[in-house]
Amino acid sequence: MKYILSSFLQLLYCGLLLLAIPDSAILFFIISLVMSVVAGNNIFNYIKKPFNICFFDFFATSILLAYALSTLTSQFMIYSLKSVDVAHYFHLGQVSLSIALAGVAFISATLIALSRLLPTPVQLPSFSKQQMNEGLFVILFVALSSIYCVMTGLMAFQGLVFADAENSSISPFASMVSFALAPAGVLAIFMASSRFEVSLLHRWYLYALASILWLITFTQGRRLLIYLALLYLIFYAFDAGGRFLWRRKLFFSVVLGCTAYFGIKLFFAFRVAGWESPGAQDAIQLLHSAINILSNPLKYDYDYLLSETSIERPFVIKYFSQIIEKTTFEKWLYGEAFIATVLISIPSVLIGPKKFLIDEELINPRIGLPVIDEANTILTTGFADFGLFGMIVYPIIVMLMLKCLIILVRKSGIRWLDYFVQFGVLFLLLNVENSMSAYWTFIRNALIILVIVLALKLFIGVIYIRKTIFT
Repeated sequence: MKYILSSFLQLLYCGLLLLAIPDSAILFFIISLVMSVVAGNNIFNYIKKPFNICFFDFFATSILLAYALSTLTSQFMIYSLKSVDVAHYFHLGQVSLSIALAGVAFISATLIALSRLLPTPVQLPSFSKQQMNEGLFVILFVALSSIYCVMTGLMAFQGLVFADAENSSISPFASMVSFALAPAGVLAIFMASSRFEVSLLHRWYLYALASILWLITFTQGRRLLIYLALLYLIFYAFDAGGRFLWRRKLFFSVVLGCTAYFGIKLFFAFRVAGWESPGAQDAIQLLHSAINILSNPLKYDYDYLLSETSIERPFVIKYFSQIIEKTTFEKWLYGEAFIATVLISIPSVLIGPKKFLIDEELINPRIGLPVIDEANTILTTGFADFGLFGMIVYPIIVMLMLKCLIILVRKSGIRWLDYFVQFGVLFLLLNVENSMSAYWTFIRNALIILVIVLALKLFIGVIYIRKTIFT
């Protein structure tokens, strides 16, 4: 309670200070530093005691990482390289930036308060031998399916899961595999920890599968690679009593950090390869070009391009502040952006071809911004629809829906799926820079898997009963 009140009050004070003095670049920097420290402290606690993770609190931390920490690092880089503050560099108003960061502080404080009022903790009970075998089979199936999707081009570079070259039809199978990549990987690394009685052969088998799933995830996005590495770190190295194993954790952290660093460089080389060959999205086809770029960085200005994208891409609060600056009461979308995110997650076979606009294509023309790829999040959707009210309420609605999903899956008694959904929710919450439709799609996919698994168990149960009766 003391920790929750402390974080809640710190963030509340940060938001109020920003609103009181919104035109101060120095205060903006100090507040982003304080909020980053809060997020960093939370992450340390998660790594030390994952059993104490609450989903509401975790979402608050993810929002702070996406907005406050990225803002802090951008300020350091821009001032050290360009000697100007971020407002001048991005041609933004300092007031709108301060209001945006204040909004981040308020929604994070609200979610932390709800973590006490509506506790939804991560539950990590043990596996039975049969449940362990089921988990091993599911992880193997996801790994093999993901390899198949990459090799056939169904799951291409940066998360494209289209079934045809015209990008007009989404592959349902590839979509489900993409959904399963992260939770299956975290489940593998969790089962490989010392918490479970696993044979040495099975342990290395799980390490290998976790590595394969991580490698495939890295073709889908740089941020996803970092988020998956963080979850691997959180849920690895605990003994049977749930005690933290520092030596294993530290060694694993070093290996994971080095691998993530080179993985990020390789991913950006993939992106440069895509720029060099417009239209090429197959990860396998781009691999040769990416390796060539890393081998000849001067030829492609690789280091310069990486430096530039490292300055501008992480500054996700830019788009949020632009929406705040451009949006007025008369320009609110009044739920239109919310409805579009729900409709886009419904299969086309149920509602027909999806011709409607979503996210930047829907919002930007209404408020006078060009239609380009932006760092849209649930906060930008909420503010575009209903201003400050939507920005605070939308994350709460999503969290309540995810809470209901977790409760439903737990009641099914399918242990591997319980873990699967919990880890999937954590990965989803980390990936803040995403369309609001991602949350509805996750819930849809989880429900589909739940129905399929329950149907299979029922079918197998009926066959077993009939076999018992007639023998």
